[in-house]
Formats: sequence, structure tokens, C-alpha cells
Amino acid sequence: MTERASRRALLLAAASLALPGAAAIPDEFAALPGQPILALASHPAVAARLRPITAGRQRVVAAALRQPGPPLSWEEGWLSAHAHGEAHLFLAFHPRSEQVALMLFEGNRPSLFIPPRIAAWPAALRGALERFNPEVAAQMRFA
Repeated sequence: MTERASRRALLLAAASLALPGAAAIPDEFAALPGQPILALASHPAVAARLRPITAGRQRVVAAALRQPGPPLSWEEGWLSAHAHGEAHLFLAFHPRSEQVALMLFEGNRPSLFIPPRIAAWPAALRGALERFNPEVAAQMRFA
């Protein structure tokens, strides 16, 4: 992780805490912004949910979690990050609702969407998904 990326993640976390009405990050997750995506996937609240939703793709997801990418950020109540390697992975978690969002591309082909690709994704994830893959984010439906 570069110093610039780390500084950006900390600024995003601080900005979300300063905004009126913005959800403060729960104490249990406060140390995660600025960490690699693997820190989110390893958190007990997330790890317990990842295993069943990645069935059939567990090995690919596990390898993707170890690839480089920007650090975790806290935006609009969601922790999110992505990693790019042989497979491209987007992972987000909403601590209050305990909802997981995951997008996996193997090569240039999508192979896993949680929630499903045809379902509306949380509007709060639009910016994070645009940073992950602007073309895919433009095709997604947000609610």
C-alpha cells in the first residue's frame, strides 16, 4: 500500500465521521480502513459469510484476496476494497446490516455477483464500484 493510498483511506474515514448524519464506523471495524482487502475478508463477521456465498469459487476468491489493490475505505456505512490479479475481486461489507457485496471476474468474464447482477445494488456502493470497474458500474442498477 502506498503512502498516498493510505492517506486517502484515512481521509475518507475521517470525512465520513465528520458529516452530519453519516454513519460512524463501529468500534469493531475501526482499525480496518487503510488495511488490505484480506483484513476485511478475515474479519470474523465477514469470513463466516464469505465461505457459503463463494461456494465453488472459494479457491479463486482466496487467491484474489491476496492480490494488490487499494486499501479498505469506509464510505456511506460500507467498508470496501478491491484487488486485481489473475482474478479481479470487489468486496464490501455493511456492518450494521451485516450485508456482503462481492463481485468476481475471472479474466475479463464475470463469474460471481452477490447480490446477483440483475438485482439492484446499494446506491452507497456506486463510487466504490466505479473505482473497481467503471464499465461494469455503468451497467449496474443501484437502489
